[in-house]
Amino acid sequence: MTQLKPLIEVNQFSFDYEQLNEPLISEVSFTINKDETVLLMGSSGSGKSTISLCLNGLYPDAVEGVASGDIFFKGINIKDFEKGELNQNVGIVFQDPESQFCMITVENELAFTLENIETPREEIEPKIDQVLKTIGMVDYKYHNIHELSGGQKQKVALASVLLLDPELIILDEPTANLDPVSSIEFINLIKGLKQETQKSIFIIEHKADDWLDFTDRVLVLNKQGQLIANDTPRSLFTTNKPLVENEGLFIPKTYQKQTLKPQNEGTSKPVEANMVINNLSFNRKKTMILNNINMTLNKGEMVAIVGENGAGKSTLLQLMAGILKPKKGNITFLGEPMQKWKEQKLRQHMGFVFQNPEHQFITDTAYDEVSFGMTLNGYSEDVIKERTEQLLHNFQLSAHKWSNPFALSGGQKRRLSVATMLDETPDLLLFDEPTFGQDAQTTNELMSIVKDLQTKGTTIFL
Repeated sequence: MTQLKPLIEVNQFSFDYEQLNEPLISEVSFTINKDETVLLMGSSGSGKSTISLCLNGLYPDAVEGVASGDIFFKGINIKDFEKGELNQNVGIVFQDPESQFCMITVENELAFTLENIETPREEIEPKIDQVLKTIGMVDYKYHNIHELSGGQKQKVALASVLLLDPELIILDEPTANLDPVSSIEFINLIKGLKQETQKSIFIIEHKADDWLDFTDRVLVLNKQGQLIANDTPRSLFTTNKPLVENEGLFIPKTYQKQTLKPQNEGTSKPVEANMVINNLSFNRKKTMILNNINMTLNKGEMVAIVGENGAGKSTLLQLMAGILKPKKGNITFLGEPMQKWKEQKLRQHMGFVFQNPEHQFITDTAYDEVSFGMTLNGYSEDVIKERTEQLLHNFQLSAHKWSNPFALSGGQKRRLSVATMLDETPDLLLFDEPTFGQDAQTTNELMSIVKDLQTKGTTIFL
């Protein structure tokens, strides 16, 4: 009986953006078979997303990187494919769906995909209607993409990939920005597609929990970009569990020992208000986003706000930071109405970490990004150097201090965005989903830094 070739075969593959003496990905070998679901885990910055972009031939050409070794698709070296040919067979859904949208409306976005593969005009409309039915979004055909929730945007990104009818679908942390309900909906959609189409699925994720019941194998990259595990989920998270823990990765809850944590005892510290919000409402055009919000944040408190995608969490943080102005109601910060604060003075007392780290980068290197605020505030060169080096060290960014912020991995960008807010101990820190895209170790380290700030009196709002 003839043995079928793997759909994807990676053979001693190395990659780096500059040179191969210390590559980002180092001599990696693995296969993905037809009708198989493979999950890739690894610490932030280990090269997971880079591998996915190498599998469909975008890298190294698109970034002028360097590579060695080989990748084969159905037995053919991917170097032998015409440009754009492999991309139709290996489709990628990115962590941030907005990064792959080109058009304004859902219909136009999907039509754009079909036009690019020269679909006959009379087939475009039926194909769009069918794929919208598949992802459960028939009623959103004419909606503007920017008005959709995070989960809906991710489904549209998936629909664009499905229209190509690829044999392999790569999902790069597709639920990182989704609330739990939207996340489960998306995973169930993928599970259903797998059962109906038998396509191969390659998933990049920090948290494997919800993918496990239809995952065949799990691959693990270490911090040096080497493949250190290629195993079934059960074997990896039981027999090889220490290996996963040593890499600072999340162990699925199914394989964790559950222990009850003692409750913190109340303290009798005097309550001192940091920020007071009264009767706050906010509209976008005719749509009510926030309605009559009342809240007090006390000095040294850590407060978390939860809600589904589109509920208004990010909007509330932007109002609290003074970036947006309320339709009605008012905000008082440190006893002063928000509208009376001068911008530079406000930023010395309050830090705001955006949901998308790239929205706050303004310089060419990680070092300059961290030191920028200190320079504006007139610190001496010695103080700037000492504090910047310490922050880069605390957030595991010392090795990347001269890298362009936009060239960092998703997790590294997030850590850099937090580090830029900590040149002093602010009175209030606002975090919009600070731990997305982080492995277990860096999540714990980041929260440890945040808790330390809290003990120094900073109010934390997540």
